[in-house]
Amino acid sequence: MQETFLRMWLLSQDAERELSGEHASLRFAIGVARNLARSEARRSGRENALPPEDLPQPAVEPEPIVDAGLRRAIVECLGKVAAKPLKALRARMDSEGMIPDRDIATTVSMTLNTFLQNIVRARKQVAACLERKGIPLQEVLS
Repeated sequence: MQETFLRMWLLSQDAERELSGEHASLRFAIGVARNLARSEARRSGRENALPPEDLPQPAVEPEPIVDAGLRRAIVECLGKVAAKPLKALRARMDSEGMIPDRDIATTVSMTLNTFLQNIVRARKQVAACLERKGIPLQEVLS
């Protein structure tokens, strides 16, 4: 996996290579991983165990299936989170991963450490609420 990502990064530096289209990065990663596996199999003399090269590309699900009950439970649990942790968590969710935590903390008038502590508190409160509702967190996250 690490070798695949390293090769992807190195190949992406090529100015002529352009990734475009839906799930282009995933298709590129699968191709790089397949080529690395073939090279390793040839190097170790296990070429006869390789599948044919003309296998179809694996399908990528366009949208995850939404579980309305789970969504409702999460929304209810978010409503029960204490004010400051909820403020921090909502700010982080609103940023959609595009803004560094330090900047989010500034916008909600918290130090970075306080912001991160509030995120941890909010996550624990949501997890405990979901557990009380009979929703095992390990099942939700896998």
